[in-house]
Amino acid sequence: MSETTIAFWSMIGTWVAGIGTISAVVTSLWLARKQGKIDLNVIAGHRQIVTVGSEDTPDYCMIKVTNRGVRPAKITNVGWEYDSLTKKNHLVQLFGFPESDDIPKVLNEGEDACFLIPFSNSLSEGTWITTFPKQLTHSGIKSLKVCIYTSVGQAFKVKVEKGLKEQFLDSLASEKQS
Repeated sequence: MSETTIAFWSMIGTWVAGIGTISAVVTSLWLARKQGKIDLNVIAGHRQIVTVGSEDTPDYCMIKVTNRGVRPAKITNVGWEYDSLTKKNHLVQLFGFPESDDIPKVLNEGEDACFLIPFSNSLSEGTWITTFPKQLTHSGIKSLKVCIYTSVGQAFKVKVEKGLKEQFLDSLASEKQS
């Protein structure tokens, strides 16, 4: 082999090593950035609970949060966000029903939390399904989002399912008729 051929292959080796180094750095930065974030899947909708031996199927608003990431997530607050004519409005949701998870809630990798709000509650005046929509306008119901807040300042905002919006609109319509 001539000196020119050796120099050429040495240059190619240097370039390949440089590209490999840059690829390794980019991959490690991407993995480190991804691992540092909390990844939650959130759904909010109307559900009916079926119990063995009971003909009653009570209605609930179910907010289910699943940790899809590897980092533990501490849920510190659950609320609602909706648009009005001039601004965004925020409401805080309180829990305290035996069937529901409580706040704060720590979710490890793959774990989920289920927050339930009964449409009707024998312990309080009125029902959630009739009192909650009164605070919203028709356009507020259309833009309604559930908000999950974590201890590290991340917020996850997801539109509620169509079935829950329909329950709110039906409740408002029946209130106007009475």
